[in-house]
Amino acid sequence: MEDTKSTETAECAEPTPKGFQRTEDNLQIKPAAYRDLLRNHDFLLLWAGQMVSSIGDWIIVAILLGFVNKLAEGQSWAISVMMLVKFLPAVLLGFMAGIVIDRVDRKRTLIVCDLCRAGLVILFAFSNSLLMILILVFIIETFSIIYGPAKDASIPDLVAPEQLANANSLNQLTIFAAMAFGTAIAGSVTGLFAWLGDINSFIGEHVDPNRAAFFVDSLTFIVSAFLIFKISGFRRLSEEERVKMSSAQVKQDFKEGLRYLLDQRLTRTILILTLACFLGGGTIYVLTIGFVTYVLGKGDATFYYILSVLLFGIMAGSILGGVLKTYVKKERVMGLAISGFGAGVIVFSLVSIVWLSFIVAFFGGVCMGYAIVGMITLLMETLAEEYRGRAFAAIQVIMRASIFLSIMLAGPLADLITAIGRSIGLSPINLGIIRLGGSFEGSIDGDVVSFRYLFNGPQMILFIGGIIILLAGVYGQRSFHRYFGWNIHDKIFQRKQAVAETMWEPAMEGSEIDACADETTGARETAAARVEEEMEYLSEAEQAFKKEITGEAAFHEDERDPGVEGRGGGGAPDGEE
Repeated sequence: MEDTKSTETAECAEPTPKGFQRTEDNLQIKPAAYRDLLRNHDFLLLWAGQMVSSIGDWIIVAILLGFVNKLAEGQSWAISVMMLVKFLPAVLLGFMAGIVIDRVDRKRTLIVCDLCRAGLVILFAFSNSLLMILILVFIIETFSIIYGPAKDASIPDLVAPEQLANANSLNQLTIFAAMAFGTAIAGSVTGLFAWLGDINSFIGEHVDPNRAAFFVDSLTFIVSAFLIFKISGFRRLSEEERVKMSSAQVKQDFKEGLRYLLDQRLTRTILILTLACFLGGGTIYVLTIGFVTYVLGKGDATFYYILSVLLFGIMAGSILGGVLKTYVKKERVMGLAISGFGAGVIVFSLVSIVWLSFIVAFFGGVCMGYAIVGMITLLMETLAEEYRGRAFAAIQVIMRASIFLSIMLAGPLADLITAIGRSIGLSPINLGIIRLGGSFEGSIDGDVVSFRYLFNGPQMILFIGGIIILLAGVYGQRSFHRYFGWNIHDKIFQRKQAVAETMWEPAMEGSEIDACADETTGARETAAARVEEEMEYLSEAEQAFKKEITGEAAFHEDERDPGVEGRGGGGAPDGEE
């Protein structure tokens, strides 16, 4: 009797799309905690190498901000140009980097990228020209856009499928933690050399704290390369995969990879969501300082605190993505999380109370961090291995290109809106905790200026960016709904002991079995259509293997459902059309 009940429950369970392994639903595998994940020696080395390398990346950024400002004698355009150059390689070369990653040994690729960056960083210490610094930034960033996707594409080779969500959660947490630690370490290193210069006249006369810090930063990449060298679990390429790189091969790989990414509904959705989130979210990176100054009426310290709170929110969301993987079906809530981030940006752009801005920034960061972990985990679970490098390279391209466009467009558009606001002359509107328009009036660079107008550029662009993200979340929720085939009334939460609990559920009546069979038939047809779409990219042998492991025979007309037969009357028909 118990077998019959469990069979019926399994028949009515929400079908998992073929080619998709929902690892958190594999209830016979105990979900790995973070401590279990870090017992994986190879992943521990990769994670430690990523942490050290990412800290090195942000040490460079932090030191260069002061170094370039000094070389340019305080002209702000120099820093803007440097940031544009930093994002430019991803726009120009990012997808090509993905092709290289899929065709060469990833372990060697990671080591070469680290060692090349270690050598190039030292050259900063001997650079006295802004042009030379911009060239070095471009080259170093080129190696960085190869390193990131190669590292991401290697994670499924080093961890078990049920550990992917935790691995991605820790991976994203590390990226944002490195931003904070890198900046702090840069300040500590330059401060240390400045202090040594004060107590030792020789050091004070001959050692520039910024230039000395570049040598320390170079060591981070050397340490990372050593840690990667110690990893033994990287997947080795077959002879067929080690094709000689040529212009024709690169062009063919580019077309195949782009077609695969755009034709796959899930991948296409995630690429669009990434574009919208970072295009809209990039306005935070560019305009929050203006919003804090001209709407909240606060100084630079408040701006840094708000960014820190947002960063901690993203880190908390990344942790949440790993913690909740066994309790929440991520594909059910990812669109909602993205919409939550968009709503947070909208509310942030309207509130006039500083402490409330901190709460909203943290909430938005949590939503964004959770969504990032969920989307990357879905990609790792579903992507064909031979396209993995190109997929993660495409993600990196979209992220950086979106921020690049925000830097290029958001500032000028905000200035234009502010100028229009001044020409119209309407006054700001205060509605309790909401403020529409600017609040600043005072001296900037010796000139008395006023932002007390209804149309305030930074505020309006932030508001528009939030709307873009909110609509992207709605699109994502609908797209995930169509892809995974869940119903609006299906449960979002799931239980670890679901298998054991189904043994005690009451038996279904015949009419319930009929309804279940009809619903399952539709889901199977959707899954079968998706399999045909995925089969296009597989060889005949791979197709046969895929059909075997996914139970293609279950769809044959002449096969009967043993659970229904055992129940007697009211069962599903023998064959499913």
